Amino acid sequence: MNERHERLGRLLADAATRLGPGPPWLVLGTVPLDRPPAGPGPAAGSGLAEESSLAGGEELRRWVRRHVDAWPAPIGIAAEPPELHPGRIVFTPPRHPGRPAGTYSCELRADGSALGAVQVGTLRESPSDGGEVWAIGEGALAWLTIALLRLLTSYATYATYSTGQETRSGGAVVEATVIPATGDGRVVPMEVWNHDGGAYGRAGVRRLAAAGTARRPVDLAACSSPALTATARPLVLDLLRRFGLSESRHIDPAGVLRRGHFTGHDELIHTWADAIGIPSEP
Repeated sequence: MNERHERLGRLLADAATRLGPGPPWLVLGTVPLDRPPAGPGPAAGSGLAEESSLAGGEELRRWVRRHVDAWPAPIGIAAEPPELHPGRIVFTPPRHPGRPAGTYSCELRADGSALGAVQVGTLRESPSDGGEVWAIGEGALAWLTIALLRLLTSYATYATYSTGQETRSGGAVVEATVIPATGDGRVVPMEVWNHDGGAYGRAGVRRLAAAGTARRPVDLAACSSPALTATARPLVLDLLRRFGLSESRHIDPAGVLRRGHFTGHDELIHTWADAIGIPSEP
């Protein structure tokens, strides 16, 4: 297990050095407990072998889009052709001269490990003291953690356990973190905000410059089942606790999504929940 934890730590450390400036990043990384099987199978023919192939990259691009197209908010992961590297494929937005890519990053590796990152938060003036903060929506933190967990663990199953003849179940180690905003030299702290009480405002009691990480073992089969939300909930709670919240308004203890707390997006959340087979209620 220590070797998996080291791989996971390197994956997130690499991400922290590569992600572009702007709002904070919600980042999830996964490392499966087993290596991909030897011989033919998706890992060997997916463009992630030692010599990446364009055909394999396009296959994975379509596979990622099938996951992302169901999300309740449009995030263009795999909308553009991937960057092909030996042993890994990276999806990022188009790069413009003098401006690094932002918004999202997704890296899929031949060993079944993967990383997904999405920018979260908007600059706000704190009503408590007028200071500038990055306001991270509690609902966004919840649904994006669920969505990224499903995408990355589905890839672990795709790359690691599917041999074309049979599918075995297994586990993975998952780590989630919020990486602070970078770029212009300013350190703007982060807060979690929600619409509790009708007004959009600070939810937790802590203002953080760095959020720390949350690491959990998961069952891959559970992440592809209605148990996905119950599996994601401890990760969400671990992140929220960094900001001083003890509970999630958006995922109840049984793993049911509380759609009414996703202010203004409850119907989109309802459609998404039904599409991926997870429980929700008004």
